[in-house]
Amino acid sequence: MSSVASVILPSPSSSAPPEAFAQNSMYGKGFYEPGQYQVALKRCENGHDLALHLCEMFDERTQIEMAYINSLKNWSKKWHGELVKSQEYGTNKKVWDQTVATGEVMADIHSTLASNLSDSITPKLRQWRKDNYEKSLIHYKKTKEFEKDFDSVQKTWIKLLDKIQELKQSYYQSCKMLKHAEANERNASDDEQRRKLSDKVDVAKREVGFTRTKYQQALKDMSDQRPRYEQQMSEVFQRTQQFEKKRLDFFKETFDEYEKVLDLNNNPMLKKMHDDYQQALQMHDSQQDITWWDQNYGTQTNCRWPEFEEYPEEK
Repeated sequence: MSSVASVILPSPSSSAPPEAFAQNSMYGKGFYEPGQYQVALKRCENGHDLALHLCEMFDERTQIEMAYINSLKNWSKKWHGELVKSQEYGTNKKVWDQTVATGEVMADIHSTLASNLSDSITPKLRQWRKDNYEKSLIHYKKTKEFEKDFDSVQKTWIKLLDKIQELKQSYYQSCKMLKHAEANERNASDDEQRRKLSDKVDVAKREVGFTRTKYQQALKDMSDQRPRYEQQMSEVFQRTQQFEKKRLDFFKETFDEYEKVLDLNNNPMLKKMHDDYQQALQMHDSQQDITWWDQNYGTQTNCRWPEFEEYPEEK
């Protein structure tokens, strides 16, 4: 039993918060509602896939570097040979030869970059993914652990919500029966019939009062139990937050290492690339990310709690 929560989404900020996923059916819903914790479990599982994608990205970058290195070496070898066979001479030939030699230097620079990617960054990513996303059959153990704890907390709560819904329907049905009895009384053909129908109206009124009281009591029980329920859900949620923060912090460490790999001094084009990347790194804030996530998916979302709803008058 879940309902769509009424929420006010935060306005975009200049710090470019993480994107809202357009196809995420849980976006903007109250986290404490039954089953909504699935979005937190999905985020845990996504962490494994994101680490895999990051590995694949760096592997691809390594292959690009290797192809570039080979192209530079082949280019340098070719034009050294062409220069030897040419009719060029004097100092111009020396400058030309030095120009060709830059290909060998750049190949060495990029060879170091490729080695750092393949020998350091990528292996660390693979090992971290293996250490943090251990599988048990088809599930990741950490995700299964969180799911078990969330289910345990929500089990009693869902029973209470189901009870509220049942009592609400009973109250509505009693109100409907009272309206029907009152209509029959008004349409009675004689006093004797009206007296009998009046007794039925009295019985229906007592039933309305009885079901109304039980419905309201169930809502009070929910209100009394809600703080403890929210606390227990929040405790499990905060563990998923810490698990996600661990991933974000590790990715930040990886990005920091990659930034150092890119730090090739005295080359204007590479320096500009490095400066732009460094500027983006300075904007990284894992705490801001998980806070925003909390506001849009987690404990800070607005939930629609059951409230007493009066029986609607029939037209």
